[in-house]
Amino acid sequence: MNIKEVAKLAGVSKSTVSRVLNDSPLVTKSTRKKVLDVIKSVGFFPNYVARSLKIKETKTIGVIVPDIGNPFYFEVLRGIEKVLDKKGFNIMLCNSEYNEKKELRYISLLASKKVDGIIVAPSSEKSNGIKNLFTWNIPFVIFDIPQKKLKTNSILVDHSQCSYMATKHLIENGHKNIVVIDAFRPPGFKSKFILGYLKALNEYNIPINPEFIREALPDIVGGYSTIKKLITQKLYFTGVITICDLAAVGVYKAANKFNFKIPNDISVVGNDDIPLAKYLNPPLTTIHQPKYLLGYKSAKLLLSQIQNKKHNDIKVMKLDVKLIKRCSVKRRLENAD
Repeated sequence: MNIKEVAKLAGVSKSTVSRVLNDSPLVTKSTRKKVLDVIKSVGFFPNYVARSLKIKETKTIGVIVPDIGNPFYFEVLRGIEKVLDKKGFNIMLCNSEYNEKKELRYISLLASKKVDGIIVAPSSEKSNGIKNLFTWNIPFVIFDIPQKKLKTNSILVDHSQCSYMATKHLIENGHKNIVVIDAFRPPGFKSKFILGYLKALNEYNIPINPEFIREALPDIVGGYSTIKKLITQKLYFTGVITICDLAAVGVYKAANKFNFKIPNDISVVGNDDIPLAKYLNPPLTTIHQPKYLLGYKSAKLLLSQIQNKKHNDIKVMKLDVKLIKRCSVKRRLENAD
C-alpha cells in the first residue's frame, strides 16, 4: 500500500493525502476524515525513511542528558519539546549517565540515524564526544556544561556565579566553615563552581580549608556520602553548598542520620531549584536556574542553525540565575565559631 493507492481509495489526489499526513490546514475537515478513515482501514503507514532520503531531513533531533532521573533535566526537556513539537520534530532521547564512553556511543548512534541536529548536556567540561561532533558535520548545541577550549553554540548559566551567590549568602549569615560539594571533574581541571566558592571566601578574607572542597556524584547518594564522611572524620563545619539540589537532599538525609538539625546545626544552599526543593523540611534555600528556558533557547538556537545552514556561526548565551531564600539557612552569632 502506498500514497497513490490510498488516494485512489479515498477519491482524492496524492497531494491531498500528503497534506493530510503532514497535518496541513489546507484540507477540509470532511476530506481529512475521509482520507484518515481509508488510512486506518487499510493499515497504511507512510515510509518516513524514504521521505527523509528524498528531502534530506529526518525531522528528528537527538537529545543527550547525563541523568534522565534528575528533575532538572525534566524541566529542560519540557522547554526543548515545546519548541520542536511546534515545528514537527521528533526527539530521540539518550541518557549518558555522566559516562563519556556512553556519550560518545550515543553521538555516533545519532549521527548514523541521520538526525537533523543534536542538543547535549555534556558529561564533563572536556568531553571527547563533543569534539567528535565537529567531525560529523551535524548542527549541535550544548547546554549547562561549557566546554574547555572549544567554541560551540551554547546556552549556559554561570556556575561560578551560582556558587559565589550561595557562599556569599552563608558568609553574610555568619558562616565561615563552609563545605562545597562539586561534581567529579577531570584531573587538573579548574571547576567554575569551585572558583565561585573561592572567590567569595577570598572577598571576606576567610581562610580556605582544602578539606572542605569535595567532589561527588551530583545526586542524593553523592551528597549523603560526602556529609557522612565529613561527620565521621569529625570535621567542624556549619554550612554546605551543593552543585545541585539532589545532592542537597543527600545532605539532609546525612544530617538526619547523625542527629544534626537543619538549619540549627548545618545551613544548606542548593543549586538549580528543582520542584522538590520547596517541599523539603525545611524548604531548601537554593540558586534558581531557568531550566525550562535552557531547553527552550537551546532548541531555538539549534533550529536556527538547521534552517540557516550556518553551522560555524557560533553563538553563546548565558542566562541569569538568582538566590531563592527559604528556610535552610540560619544566621550564626558573631564569634560563634
